[in-house]
Amino acid sequence: MNTLCLLVFVSIFGPACSVRNLQEAAPVNSAVASSRIYSAPDNAFTIKLPSDWNVKRDQTDLGYLTVIQHRAANITILTANNSLPEFDTAEQKSHLLVESGKPFFEGWIGSLEKQARIEGTGKIYPTRFVGLEALRTDVIYYRGDADDPRLGYSVFLFGDKTSFFISVTGSRARFKNLESIISTIRIEP
Repeated sequence: MNTLCLLVFVSIFGPACSVRNLQEAAPVNSAVASSRIYSAPDNAFTIKLPSDWNVKRDQTDLGYLTVIQHRAANITILTANNSLPEFDTAEQKSHLLVESGKPFFEGWIGSLEKQARIEGTGKIYPTRFVGLEALRTDVIYYRGDADDPRLGYSVFLFGDKTSFFISVTGSRARFKNLESIISTIRIEP
């Protein structure tokens, strides 16, 4: 996968990207809902969810956008199926991660800025997410309502077959619950 593909994929934040709703093709059926496991139809990830949370999945030109919501709490997972090239060194893979992730973070912050006043946009920093090398940034934002201040973070990472951009946003009161839910994600199970 090259950086140009990822830049194009970032266009899902804009109106130029065609989207097809897959909600009917990828519902959370009653067996899954009772066990509180959502499995992405393309096997990109699974996640444990409370049964009253909503899941919407859309197909874009280059991948999928899964939005998981409950009131002032959101988890958004963008996935692009791809195969990474073999790297001679870990540094080469890290470099591709950094260069590929930049437009995702810029798109996420730009989209959030249209909806809220943002404070605390930190630098993008390396981390590990579900055991994989990743990049992360954290924000505090305000929408001028009872749920303020809100917290959020986003991570970008590569699985073996899929690139992921995951954002977690919600009220301070519900953020611990959000972190508990996102900790159950399994990448390419």
